[in-house]
Amino acid sequence: MSEILDRLQPLRAKIDHLDKEIIDLLNTRVESVLEIGKIKSEKQLPYYHPEREKAILNKLKEYNGGKFPNHAIDTIFREIISASRSLEKNLRVAFLGPKGSYSHLACLRQFGSSVEVEPMASISDVFKEVENEKVDYGVVPVENSYGGVVAHTLDLFVDSPLKIYSERFLQISHCLMSQLENIKDIKKIYSHAQSFAQCRLWLENQLPNVEKIEASSNSKAASLVEWDKYSAAIASEIAGELYGLNILVKNIQDASENITRFLVISKDTCEPSGEDKTSLICSINDETGTLLKILAPFQKREINLTKIESRPTRKRAWDYLFFIDAEAHITETPLKEAIEEVKKICLNVQILGSYPKGSVPD
Repeated sequence: MSEILDRLQPLRAKIDHLDKEIIDLLNTRVESVLEIGKIKSEKQLPYYHPEREKAILNKLKEYNGGKFPNHAIDTIFREIISASRSLEKNLRVAFLGPKGSYSHLACLRQFGSSVEVEPMASISDVFKEVENEKVDYGVVPVENSYGGVVAHTLDLFVDSPLKIYSERFLQISHCLMSQLENIKDIKKIYSHAQSFAQCRLWLENQLPNVEKIEASSNSKAASLVEWDKYSAAIASEIAGELYGLNILVKNIQDASENITRFLVISKDTCEPSGEDKTSLICSINDETGTLLKILAPFQKREINLTKIESRPTRKRAWDYLFFIDAEAHITETPLKEAIEEVKKICLNVQILGSYPKGSVPD
């Protein structure tokens, strides 16, 4: 045993020394952050810059030539950036609640844990909080690879002055959680109806005779389990942590690629990052071939369109708006030219914002 300790001791001493160096460097980093914060305050600039944060994370991965995993760089430096930013300003972020929801998780993944989060009862409430400047930013779901577009989010943009400031793709991982340690002891399961549907095959195979009780949200389901010993919930991992439940099984959803896209909404506009999207709304005339005419200017300039979604105007029957996502920043000449052409065809073109393109989870 002493021989093992003799070998471990110098290695542990080296780690202790490196840890101290890391702390010293973090404090040196913070000094520069605070100086930047003063400049932002003087010039009334936004404290959160998603394009800058994306550039930092991409550079760090390029620097990494060792064995440290790149995905961990994202996690660690997101928290370093979040903690440093909180010394400049304590950001407040509204999201579609309650706490423990996937919107809450998307909020933390995007901003880190050093922000003040405000759960809202509806997507409309998130928009209102940002519009009224009660919070700095909002996080709302816009589409899911399994369930499609969140129509209410798109509709709210039509009459809102807010811009899309960033986006976050989140892998939806449904977990079975309980106070119990053994899955065989579960007598009933709480969850939202949508989650029951997304986990239907797994439940039929693993817990076919267990009573299923619908809850208003997965977070609510987790809160009910806290008081019901022989029950379980289907919810996010963060909900399990929030209510002190054991995660019995992870990833019980039937579709392995269940991904939700979330938008960060703001009154601010975002600078180019080099890998950007621009979202816009086109109001069209009810004429044959109008949509084809709208798409032609983008095709001519080889601008990739990642999304085209139609929504009724709600003003006149059979009148539609088109929501379009283009892979370019509004400051880039080809996109500016394409939009100028589109304006001549459409009744109205509304730019929803340019922002860094998010990464879809592997």
